[in-house]
Amino acid sequence: MIEEKYIQAAMQESWYQRKAGTSSSFYQKAGCRILPNRLSITRDKLSNVRKNGRNLIHPVIGQLVGQFTKNEESPLKAHFPFIIRTQIWHIPEYPLFIGYGSIGISNEGGKIDRGSDTEDLIILEAEAPDWERIRIFYFPAMIKKLEEVMTHLSNKFTKKIY
Repeated sequence: MIEEKYIQAAMQESWYQRKAGTSSSFYQKAGCRILPNRLSITRDKLSNVRKNGRNLIHPVIGQLVGQFTKNEESPLKAHFPFIIRTQIWHIPEYPLFIGYGSIGISNEGGKIDRGSDTEDLIILEAEAPDWERIRIFYFPAMIKKLEEVMTHLSNKFTKKIY
């Protein structure tokens, strides 16, 4: 079991605001700069998703894709075309959150495949059901600690609410 203080120390967060007139284009407004400044966060309509791995455990409810610009710096900006991607999986036991993802980055060949997964965990939370503003919690190399991280965040939010 991972300690709460380690989870808290590893956590980084960013706020993204949807661009007016779009359904899935988001720009970073505050927080850490680990992810690209602009993200496409889609819900529901997806390309074909294989029913294996995490797709068997939790339902896919969306996708997050971003591409770093020339001037952006991040440890995730490793290989041209500097793209990151993840499915967004929903966990019904944690209704306060949109879902979670595991970041994949473009490899030396420019593609994102099974070997591109960094095991970096992201958890998305929206202020309102319209997803106008989304907060993204980032935990490096912690996808295997998903349950513990979700419990930690859920407890943190529950304490704020009550």
